[in-house]
Amino acid sequence: MHYRGEKKINKYSSYPLFNVLMFSAFWALQIFIAKLGFNTGAMVLPFQAVMLFSAMATVAVLLFPKSGPELTQLFKHNPALFWKLFFANAIQSGLGSSLSIVGIALTNAINAGFLVKLSTVSTIFFAWVILKERMSFLKLSVIVIALSGAYLLTTKGQAILPQIGDLFILGACLCWSFGNVIVRSMLRSQSVTADVITIQKPLAGTPIYLIFVGFSVFYSDGLGELGQVLACCSFSLTFLPYALGSGFCLAMAWIYLYRTLNVATASYMTLMSMATPIIVSILAMVILKETLIWIQVIGAGLILLSGVMIYFSGISKA
Repeated sequence: MHYRGEKKINKYSSYPLFNVLMFSAFWALQIFIAKLGFNTGAMVLPFQAVMLFSAMATVAVLLFPKSGPELTQLFKHNPALFWKLFFANAIQSGLGSSLSIVGIALTNAINAGFLVKLSTVSTIFFAWVILKERMSFLKLSVIVIALSGAYLLTTKGQAILPQIGDLFILGACLCWSFGNVIVRSMLRSQSVTADVITIQKPLAGTPIYLIFVGFSVFYSDGLGELGQVLACCSFSLTFLPYALGSGFCLAMAWIYLYRTLNVATASYMTLMSMATPIIVSILAMVILKETLIWIQVIGAGLILLSGVMIYFSGISKA
C-alpha cells in the first residue's frame, strides 16, 4: 500500500503543474508563517538564522540519504559544475533572500507584496536572453494580466509610494531570477538532478548570511536605519515555532522550485507561481479573519485567468 502511494507521488512529480502548485503553496506558507513571527516582534537576523537551520535540517533529512552520494560525486568528478551551481544558489538563495528580508523591513507590506512578484518580469527577461526561451505576444499578455491581478490583490488598488526598501526588493528579484535561470540552464544541459542542487542551497546561502551578520556586528554604526533592521543577536523562544515552521516550508519550496525547473521552462515556473498571493490571501482570511474587498477579488480572478492561459498555451515547454 505504501509502495503504491509512493509510486503515485513519483508519477505526479513529473507533471509541471503539480510541482509548481506545490512550490507556490509552500512559498505562501513560508511567507505567511514568517510574517506571523515578525508581527510578534521577532528580529530579522536571529529569525533568519533559525529559519536557515530548520531549512538545512529538512533538506538533509528528506534529500541527503538518496541524493547526498550524487552531490559528493559531483564535487569529486565535476568540480566546475559543482561551483557553478553553488554560485547560482548563493545568488538566488543567499543574496536574494537576504535582500528581500531587509527590503520588507524597510518598506510597507503593500509595496513588498507587489514588488516581489516583479521577479516574474526579470525571470522571463533572463530566460529570453540566456535560455533563448521564446518571447511571444501571448506570454507578454499573460505577464500583464498576472501582474495586474497581483497589483489589485496585494495593494487593493492603492498607489505605491516609493521607499528605500523597494530597491532592496527589486535587487532580490534580480537575484532570484538570475539564479533560477542559471539553474534551469544547468538542468537542461547537464546530467544533474534537481534534488542534488537543492541540497546545495542552504550551504550556498550561509556565507551570504554571515556577511550580513558581520556588517551587523562590526559596522552597525555606519548602517544608519539599516542597522536597526540587521540588529543582532537576540532571540526569544516565543518566535521559535514560527522560525522552525517557516524554515520547513522554505525547504519544501526549494525542493519543488527546482523540480519545476527540471520539467518546465523558467517562464512557466515564474508565471504559474503567481498563485502564491492568492494562497496567502486565503490563509489570511481563514486564520487571521481578514476579508477581501471586491477589487481584490477581481485581482485574484485575473491571476486565475492568467494561470488558465498558461496551462493551455504550451509555455511549460517553450
